[in-house]
Amino acid sequence: MKPASSGHVRIYPLASTAAAVNGDATAAATSTDETNDASEQINIRLNVNEKARTVLSVCTSGTLCTTSNHDGIEGAPFGSFVDYVLDDDGFPVLLMSDLSMHTKNILDAGLDKAMVTLFAQIDDKSNANQNAEKGQDVSRCSFTAKVQKIDPKDAEDYDSIRMKYSIAHAYADQVMDSPRFDFYRLIPQAIYYVGGFGVLSKWVDVN
Repeated sequence: MKPASSGHVRIYPLASTAAAVNGDATAAATSTDETNDASEQINIRLNVNEKARTVLSVCTSGTLCTTSNHDGIEGAPFGSFVDYVLDDDGFPVLLMSDLSMHTKNILDAGLDKAMVTLFAQIDDKSNANQNAEKGQDVSRCSFTAKVQKIDPKDAEDYDSIRMKYSIAHAYADQVMDSPRFDFYRLIPQAIYYVGGFGVLSKWVDVN
């Protein structure tokens, strides 16, 4: 479909996600005309809620912390790397084995009582900018939640979750049908956003 016959075509390249979250992303907007070329800058400013949501949306992995029930370290936080996807409501969904230490910790605490925290941080390695923020100087989010085991027979979004997980984490296809693996949905109770090293940090409205 051709644009209106004004003779102008405006192109807005996508700004770096990391830049948009860690600071203010600037996208070059190019305006072309038969007789005139011009360029302008567009500043994208996200509020804190949007930045926290972006971190969780862009990341597909993070660190899950559960409360250990292992002998000698009962009550201590236990953290390890996990992959996840977001459901249609923006809640993280994990695929975990019944042999997983996290699963054991959650079930020991009781599904109705267990509280976990998922930590996600923008990965700057994919950013082509060599001066991109490193280490602690990037945006990150701690997502504290209750845990809901997803029943494939009752969950209306089960097929959607399965498809999203398969696309994001293709390796999981080989275990998704195993009776030893289940999807778990994290229901937010508190969200803490940190904008970088020594800068804005704030509890974010879970809604």
